[in-house]
Amino acid sequence: MSNERVATALDFGTGTSTNHHDGVRWIDYQNITWNPVFCKRCDICVDICPKGTLVLRDDAILELENCILCGLCERYCPDLAIEMIPAALAAYAAKGGQKGGGQEGESHQAAGAETEA
Repeated sequence: MSNERVATALDFGTGTSTNHHDGVRWIDYQNITWNPVFCKRCDICVDICPKGTLVLRDDAILELENCILCGLCERYCPDLAIEMIPAALAAYAAKGGQKGGGQEGESHQAAGAETEA
């Protein structure tokens, strides 16, 4: 992503979310959707992200590469301004990942338990 400034936070992301029918504009990224109206830019999501995937730049939360879909940003956002995109979670789970994050070892143990049952 370039360091150029943008006019508004709505200039980021892949587009406006079609999954929300609350009349508020959500910005879709690859794995998360972000609401610039609800967000107070407290930086909790940026600080809690274990991979440093989220950054606050030009008054907008941006999702960079390497998101592990742990869901900590969504879980700890006090403003409910970040949500995991259901299609991204489903695609990750279909590839053998653990939905909702967790430790790598837990996903392998859970997969083994399902096969044994």
